[in-house]
Amino acid sequence: QVTGKFSVKPYIGPIEIYPLPPDPRPTISIQSSGVAASWHITTKDWFPERFQKVVDALADDFRFVQVGSAKDPELVGTLDMRGKTSIRETAGVLKASRLYVGQVGFLMHLARSVNCRSVIVYGGREHPDQSGYPCNENVYSAVECSPCWLLSECKVGKICMDNISVEIVTEAIKRTYDRGTANLELDVADL
Repeated sequence: QVTGKFSVKPYIGPIEIYPLPPDPRPTISIQSSGVAASWHITTKDWFPERFQKVVDALADDFRFVQVGSAKDPELVGTLDMRGKTSIRETAGVLKASRLYVGQVGFLMHLARSVNCRSVIVYGGREHPDQSGYPCNENVYSAVECSPCWLLSECKVGKICMDNISVEIVTEAIKRTYDRGTANLELDVADL
């Protein structure tokens, strides 16, 4: 039997550095949807048009690199890497990024595995205490029906996601950027 205190975070083996073109602005990786997931859970999706407004609002200060699947809605004004990198190359892009912005899913965990802080739009489907990381800015919307764990067909029009404005996410990005890259907080399990 294993006992003691253990840090809880995902790990990945060797990553492949994916060379990004030079840019004086700090890099933020962003994903616009989870449409290409094996099981696309639509209640996890924020709105691609709002992700676009986040990019528009912060493009003067940050370079955005869009990661994920070629099926994800394209965000204008980003360096488009959708579908162009392997998992290990995507890990390299995340490692080279100051932070990642997206929703609950694989890339959130991949970012944590390479010590990249994230802003995760949770909405209300699940609570960040159930799957999030303390080093991230987890944007949660506590409405009457949350957490619901629905896969799709929300009967209240995804009000939890609708309550999350572009301004809430852009402010979360600024706070996360200001926290820097050192000393990412860890969850600890005491067994």
